[in-house]
Amino acid sequence: MAIVANKYAKALFDASKDAEILDSVYDEFSIIHEAVQSEIPNLVAMDQDPQIDGHHRRRIVGIVFGNSNQYIQNMLMILASNRHLGLIDKIYNAFTQQYNEFYNRDYAVVESVYELSEQELSEIETIITNKTQLSKVILSNEINPALIGGIRINVGTKVMDASIQNDLAQLEKHFKRVN
Repeated sequence: MAIVANKYAKALFDASKDAEILDSVYDEFSIIHEAVQSEIPNLVAMDQDPQIDGHHRRRIVGIVFGNSNQYIQNMLMILASNRHLGLIDKIYNAFTQQYNEFYNRDYAVVESVYELSEQELSEIETIITNKTQLSKVILSNEINPALIGGIRINVGTKVMDASIQNDLAQLEKHFKRVN
């Protein structure tokens, strides 16, 4: 189903980019994604219910999302017709990935022993941006007491580890090689 979700996301991305409304579609899709999170199991159930026909699913989409952007409405109508409403979450994630690649931005998780201040996060963002050549980094801070001290940063598949836990692990490896 991931392949199907990627196709829907690419179609929405390409159409909104061509219409020069990519940012507004992304913003609106983000709001819709957040709003339907708790309803995903119900959407999957509706997709799988043979008694709910395409007309009824499209009618629901029209009522719930009738005021949304025409591109998003069209996609949701197609999802309703094809019994794919339960894929909204996967489609949003694929769309966001394409959006981030287009704007050369990525998410970063900063693990620390305590919650970092806005100034600390801003300094870390600058360092990450310089090291990764990304245009923008979207940071989140997670508390991880196992680090003992320092920080660990995950950006995509890259890990920058400046934690005491990592330093101790490196020392342990060094001592094992010496023996």
